[in-house]
Parts: sequence; structure tokens; C-alpha cells
Amino acid sequence: MTNFETFHQLHYQTTPFILANVWNVKSAKVVEACGFKAMATSSGAIAESLGYRDGEEIPFPELLYVVKRIKLCTGIPLSVDLERGYTDDLSVLNDHIQNLIDTGVAGINLEDAQGEDGFLRKLDSIKNYLVKTGQQLFINARTDAFLQKLPGPLEIVLSRATRYKDAGADGLFVTAVSDAELIRKIVAGTSLPVNVVGIPKLSMPMLATSGVKRISMAVFLYRATYHKMEAMASEVLNGNSFEPLFN
Repeated sequence: MTNFETFHQLHYQTTPFILANVWNVKSAKVVEACGFKAMATSSGAIAESLGYRDGEEIPFPELLYVVKRIKLCTGIPLSVDLERGYTDDLSVLNDHIQNLIDTGVAGINLEDAQGEDGFLRKLDSIKNYLVKTGQQLFINARTDAFLQKLPGPLEIVLSRATRYKDAGADGLFVTAVSDAELIRKIVAGTSLPVNVVGIPKLSMPMLATSGVKRISMAVFLYRATYHKMEAMASEVLNGNSFEPLFN
């Protein structure tokens, strides 16, 4: 079974799978060693770790280098947070897709922050390219209606889910939704496997009961890691002891 096939299958289990978001080789190897079945990059985590702000400020070649290193050093399926594609030129976008496939990536996130029509042009271009070249890539369509606080976000998400599925999306990623009832309505309103970000308010059993298929960590694993590092370093400095490094 290929990495793509394994990754695709994970979205159709009876229970949701947890996707850890990584930002470098070490974090990816830790995640793999812990037993996660798949992982994804966090655009914000990679960008910030290299001194950029999130939002496609990191040049695509630098992102690709990190992805290549992660894939070379790990074996589980890897999905890449491609944000808005790192270009509005559809030819360049398809080059990005080929570069990721050549690296061994199983899937991508593609977000619609620029609007539904622009997103559909990009999705259509990618799907046509994959069909033309006989290649496979799991496309997780990220919709930001809740994140952008658009009026009537539930109706927008359900409408976009239908259009995105018809255009070839393989999954639906809904950001900034934290209400259990809304999540149930989203899952009931689409045949695409639904992805949400795990937060304390949303328990894993509740998300499983709601029919969510994929739970990701976004930038939060990265932030938690460095929050703990900061606390430990401060303890060393202020406590005049290296004991925190060895506990």
C-alpha cells in the first residue's frame, strides 16, 4: 500500500485519527516514534521556526527543503500545509504540486482565505494536473468561513463543501469552529471526511460521536513545545541551577 493509499484510508476509519503537526525533522521523528499513523506540517510552525511570519512569507523553496528533510528521515504519510498554494499562477502552482509529489508527500491542505472562486480555480487546476499526469494527492480543502467571521458561516461552509467536493476535494478542513452542534451539522451536511483542530473544549469522544474523521493539532504542538522550553530555560537562569535540564 502506498503512503497516499494509507493516508486516504485513515480518513475512512470508524473512529477519527489524530494528526500531529510538525515543523522539522526532530519533531517529525518524535511524532513517528510515538506511534502516530500520519503527520502534517504546520505552516505557522515552520515559518516561525525559520524567522518568518505565517501567511506565505517563507519562500516556497525553503518550505520544500524542510519538507524534503522530514520525508527523507521518516516513513509515515506526510501532508503539507500549502496555505493558498504559495502562488496565484496556476502553472507555478502545478510545479509546486509536482515538487511535493516527487518528495513523497501524500496530501496537502489548501485554504480558501482568498475567496471561493479563486480557491476553485486552484483546486480545478491541481485536479486536472493530477488526472493528466496519473498521480495521486489527498487534497484537504480548508475553509475559513468561521475564522474570517463571515456572515452565516455554517451555510457558507456547507455550500462550499458541496462545490469543493464536486471539484475534486478529498477532505474538508473547517477552522475556528468550537461548537459541538455546529460540527455535527457540518459532518451531516457533507460526504467529505471532516477535519477539525483539537482543542480542550472538544473532547475526542465527542468528536468521534459527531462523525469527525481527522483531528489535527495545527500550530499548538509547536507552541506548547517552546513554551515548555522557555519555562525550563528561565528556571535555569533564575534558579542558578541546571537541574531542570536533567529532570
